[in-house]
Amino acid sequence: MSNQKTKLTKTFVDSVPLSPNKQVFYRDSDLIGFALRVTASKVYVVERRIGDGKSSVRVLVGRHGELTPAQAREKAQMLLAQMAAGINPNNEKKKDKDLKLVNYAKETQQPTLMTAYNAYINERELGVKSLEDYRMCVEDYLVEWKDVKLIDITRKMIQEKHVELTIRSKARANLAMRFLRAVFNFSIEHYLDVNDKSILDISNPVNTLGAKKAWNKIKRRKGYIRKDQIHDWVHTVLSTEWVGQNYYNHNAYTNQDFLLIVLLTGFRREETESLKWQDVDLKYGTVTSVDPKNGEPITLPMGPILKHIMQARFERSGGKPYVFQARQGDGHVTNRSKARYKITELSGIEFTYHDLRRTFSSIANSINIGSYTIKRLINHSLDEADVTDGYIQVSFEDLHSAMMKIEQAVFTDQHFDMIKNRKFKAPTRHHDYLEKAMSLKLEENSLSAISKIDQLKVLMNPLENHTKQK
Repeated sequence: MSNQKTKLTKTFVDSVPLSPNKQVFYRDSDLIGFALRVTASKVYVVERRIGDGKSSVRVLVGRHGELTPAQAREKAQMLLAQMAAGINPNNEKKKDKDLKLVNYAKETQQPTLMTAYNAYINERELGVKSLEDYRMCVEDYLVEWKDVKLIDITRKMIQEKHVELTIRSKARANLAMRFLRAVFNFSIEHYLDVNDKSILDISNPVNTLGAKKAWNKIKRRKGYIRKDQIHDWVHTVLSTEWVGQNYYNHNAYTNQDFLLIVLLTGFRREETESLKWQDVDLKYGTVTSVDPKNGEPITLPMGPILKHIMQARFERSGGKPYVFQARQGDGHVTNRSKARYKITELSGIEFTYHDLRRTFSSIANSINIGSYTIKRLINHSLDEADVTDGYIQVSFEDLHSAMMKIEQAVFTDQHFDMIKNRKFKAPTRHHDYLEKAMSLKLEENSLSAISKIDQLKVLMNPLENHTKQK
C-alpha cells in the first residue's frame, strides 16, 4: 500500500482523481488496514497478514458510490476482525459463490417427471410388460405431471391424484403410484451435485400413502380353469379354426399353439410371445424362458405333446427367429386377446392368460406333484426366510416326470390324435390373394380397404376362371 495516509471521508474520496494507468492507494489514518484503491474506479479494500502468513491478504470491501465511506469503514472493521481471527474472507466468499452455483444448478437442472422417467428406463433392464405399464403411467395416469419438476410434486398432490385414479381403477391407481415411487427413489440417488449430494434433497413423497394407510387393497386374482373344465376347454381350442391357420407357413395354427404352449409351460404371455427357436432344444426336448419376470431363466423338459407342437412349428418356421413369428416384419406376435375372447365365447369358460399359468400349477398340485417341484416349474423365487428351500434340490428328472403327468391330466388320447393329425397344405396364389384381402379388411376396415379388396378380386378373376376350366 502507498504511505499516503488520510482520513477517508466522502469529501476526500470524491476529490481524489481517477488513475486509469496505475493503482494508487490511500490508507486510512484511523483504521489500520483500511484503504481506498484508485484506478479507473474507486474501491475500498482491507489488507493484513492472516495467522503466520508471510504476505498480506487483500480483500475487496466494495465500490465507492455503492458504499459510503462510513458504510465501507463498518464493513472493513468486520473483515479485519475475521482476518485477525485467522479467517480468510476471500476463501469464505469463494465458498459462498460455490454454494450459490450449486443452488443455481439445483434450480435449473431439477428433473421433470418425463426426464426422470427416461433416465430411469435407460438404466434399468425392464421387461416388455413393465415398460408398457410405465409408458401408460406417464402418458395417461400421470400425463398432467409430465413436465412438472419432481421437487414440485407434493405429498398433497400425490394423495389427491391417488384418490382420482382410484375412481377409475384401484389397481391402476396403485400401479401409477408404485411407478412414481420407483422414479423418485431412482432420481434421489441419480441426480447428484458436485459435492455428491442429491439435488432433490427431499424424502420420497409417495411414502405418504403408506403413512396414511391409503394404498388400495387389491384382492389377489385366483382365476384358473378347473379340472372338470379342462378337457372341454382343450377340445374347444383344438376344434376352433381361424382364417388361414392350416396353411404350411409359420402362422399355421398360431392361436391353437399359443394357447396350448402357455398352458403346458406355465409361461407368462410375454415370455411365450418372445420365445425364440434358439431357446428350444428339439434334440433333448427342452424349452427355456430367458427373460422371465424374476430375471432367472428357467429350462423345462417338454412332454411328447409339447415337443410335437414345437417340432411341427419349427418345420414351418422358414428360418425365422421366433416360435411365434409376426405375420409382417421381423418381430414376434403380440396380444393374442382375440383368440382368448373367441375361446371364451365358444367354450363358455372365462380365462386370462395368467389364469392358464395358475391352471398349470393347479393341475400339478391336483395330481400330487410336490410343492417344491411346482415352485420350480413356475420359476418362483425361493423364500430366503425358509431354510428348507435352500436344501431341497429338484432334479431335471423330477421336472420331466411332472411335465409328463401334467400333459396326461390335460389331454385325452383323442386330443393328442387331433394334434398329430392336423392338416397342412401349401398356400396357393388364390389363397394369397384371399388372405391379403382379409388382412386389409380386418386391419383397415375402411372404404380404402374395400377398394383394395375389389382390386384384388379383379386380379383373382383370371385365376378363378382358369381353375373352373380345369
